[in-house]
Amino acid sequence: MKKILFFACLLILATGCDTKQKEAAKAQARVDNAKQLVEEGNLNAAKIELDSVHLLYPRQVEVRRNAKALMDSIVYIEAKRNLSYSDSLLQPLLPEVDKMLKQFNNEKNGEYENYGRYVHKQLPTSRNIDRCFIQAYVNEDVRTTLKSYYYGKKAINHESVTFAVGEDYLTFTGTSHAFEDGGGKYEILTLAEDDAIAALSFIGNHENDKIKVTLKGSGEYAYFLNKNEKKALAETCQLALTMRDVRQLEQQINVANGQIAKYESK
Repeated sequence: MKKILFFACLLILATGCDTKQKEAAKAQARVDNAKQLVEEGNLNAAKIELDSVHLLYPRQVEVRRNAKALMDSIVYIEAKRNLSYSDSLLQPLLPEVDKMLKQFNNEKNGEYENYGRYVHKQLPTSRNIDRCFIQAYVNEDVRTTLKSYYYGKKAINHESVTFAVGEDYLTFTGTSHAFEDGGGKYEILTLAEDDAIAALSFIGNHENDKIKVTLKGSGEYAYFLNKNEKKALAETCQLALTMRDVRQLEQQINVANGQIAKYESK
């Protein structure tokens, strides 16, 4: 009986070792295939193959270690590619931004503002007192703001602004602020950033059209944007979108540089 148990144990051990060796071989075959895919430039397929090693063969520690090392090299290759590609897109945009900024003033109150803002030379508040107008600007941290200003002898408590060209229109709501000065009623409606971009894009797309602006609340008031306003708002839109692209590319470059430095420091 003892001999039977002894040989049974040997058989179990042999079977277990054989199974482990087969698993190791299968796992290594996937790693080898991933290496071939990397050499062929098929990085996504290689990553899928390496992920399957961790998923299917969790006990194959040594093979998984090799898979991890190969995955790190793939991340490095992709980071180098992303760095080159993002930089190739970024460099042409930088002189474009510098050129656009010539049409803007940088305004900042150092006492309570961390970031200045780029305000088009046609849209400063100081030149638009006591009238209804749309002001937009891009902060140095690349946030875009659009404000609808109302001035009149009677408050309308405007809670929405509509931009319309014929039957094509967009309506936005926002945060309201109102005050009175010298008998005049002042109301400011500030849009959320995504709405600000959408409104500016609408104006930019219809720069050559007659754009009607309608303010609504407890009352209603409507006016048309003049040529200079449309041009200034369209240029503000272009600056906002280009600066967003620049920021996104710079972030991608920073990530790629971090990945490259991490790999090269090993």
